[in-house]
Amino acid sequence: MPSPVMSETDANSLLSLLRSAPFSAPYLGETIDRIRRSMQKEAEQARGSFDVDVEALRRLDAYVTGLGPGAAELGRRLSDARHALEAVRHDHYLWLTVGQGASGGTAQVSRRAELLKLATAVGSSRVAAGPTGAIVITSVGSGSTVFRPVSPEVAHQLRGAARERKEATVRRTTAIRDLLAQHVRMVDWSDPQAVGVVVDGSDTTVTVSWWESHVAGGPNLWTEGGVRLLCTALLADRGYTVTLAGDGTLRIAA
Repeated sequence: MPSPVMSETDANSLLSLLRSAPFSAPYLGETIDRIRRSMQKEAEQARGSFDVDVEALRRLDAYVTGLGPGAAELGRRLSDARHALEAVRHDHYLWLTVGQGASGGTAQVSRRAELLKLATAVGSSRVAAGPTGAIVITSVGSGSTVFRPVSPEVAHQLRGAARERKEATVRRTTAIRDLLAQHVRMVDWSDPQAVGVVVDGSDTTVTVSWWESHVAGGPNLWTEGGVRLLCTALLADRGYTVTLAGDGTLRIAA
């Protein structure tokens, strides 16, 4: 059964969520827009005034109780979106994956609009709201992601810290690339047979690896040719702490 008619603001939010929700029946997005357009036309022609979004929801609720194409799926998505609006009430959330720490060690903040779309997309059966306002989204396999509400001030501080870490990683990645380029062959992506050292940076790690776009007939220069050993020595000499990953990549913590 549909919930009572929402406020004009919530009706607008609900329709926005529905438009961005994934549907297995692609025509349902057009069905939503068609119903709203018809209500817009009626509003323009009517002597009295009414809220288009609220009335469009009335029509959608009536549609899902009938036998129209995709009515069952649309009904489920309406329920998912209403559940999301009921559960996600705060403007900012700090999220982490249970068992992995906060995003692999880096706190990340999600806005309400982002979490609303996610909660609608995964479905109400996988979304639970805790008594403190936290949102838990379970994965299809195992594990879950927790979104804990934070104040705007804390969200601003966390975003600022994340931005500073990203900028520091970019500077470190550039410095490492410039250092190695003086001593080893760096990959040239414009070369269709590119070969050389690749330096990449993420939020928390700089990686140094080897790339060959073709199968070489000779020894592997990265390992047998001593390029990896040379890179390790150059980085250690500059004070970087280097670890060797299982795939042979060098990793430097940011």
